[in-house]
Amino acid sequence: MTKEIYYFTGTGNSLAVARDLANKINGKIISIPSMMEKENITIDANMIGFVFPVYYATNGFSGIPLIVERFLNKLKDLDSKYIFSVCTHSGNPGDTVENLQEIINNRGGELAAGFTLKLFNPPSVFYKLKTAILRKELENQSNHEIQERQKELIENSKNKLDIIYGYISHKKKGLIETRSKFAKFLSALLLHLLIKPVFSRRYRKLSNSSNLKFKEMIPLADKSFQINENCNGCGICAKICPVNNIKIINNKPIWQHNCENCFACYVWCPQKAINGEIVSYNERYHHPDVKISDMVNNKIIKRS
Repeated sequence: MTKEIYYFTGTGNSLAVARDLANKINGKIISIPSMMEKENITIDANMIGFVFPVYYATNGFSGIPLIVERFLNKLKDLDSKYIFSVCTHSGNPGDTVENLQEIINNRGGELAAGFTLKLFNPPSVFYKLKTAILRKELENQSNHEIQERQKELIENSKNKLDIIYGYISHKKKGLIETRSKFAKFLSALLLHLLIKPVFSRRYRKLSNSSNLKFKEMIPLADKSFQINENCNGCGICAKICPVNNIKIINNKPIWQHNCENCFACYVWCPQKAINGEIVSYNERYHHPDVKISDMVNNKIIKRS
């Protein structure tokens, strides 16, 4: 049986998970961005895994990164495949697995197992909302403090990865991790009354647009990226951007408004030179077992 795991990552968390699972099942990992130049994608492997981070699940979005959604909608001939997923998140995966299941069903496949895995412990949504409403700066912590805070989560993730491996290695079916009906009801109330209006206003400001849908504003939110005096023109941000959204012009990065909001440029910048409103509620964290050289391979490959 051939086994392939397709991943997307910004911080390296999902790459670390994909790599670990691939080693356990003796499979191959493939970057989702590296496949995006193809118009249609047929996967020959018998077992297929999708590993990616949850984005915007708390504000009414599907939780699936835009590039992952585009990738999934290119897939063909998924019937008879054993398909599983692991959605890495920072506390609230929402209905991401269910939304993924729906897309796979629409492509003629079946999601046999869908897991969520917490790998980052950021400031809470409520703290971010308070910060946004009161116009306060998010308190910065050192990289060492952030990395120390993540150690326990990473260790705990290893236990769950063993459970996931045990499940998929036996090709079990039916486990779809999602929220209870009561949790969905409470979330819908909070979403309608508070979260969605605040995030909509924020992204209208980030994208400098007023009439676009939320999904349409995401690629334009890079308009608020800025660089400070620490920038030395090294170009690492352009090298690791998974969608080639950054050009280096006059030794400075220029964003091209096709952003995935993965923030790889921000978290991997060795000079801490990238900031701006778009990352005002984020921390400079990346997985300790992933290197910049690994991230360079996680991008769109232009084919002649």
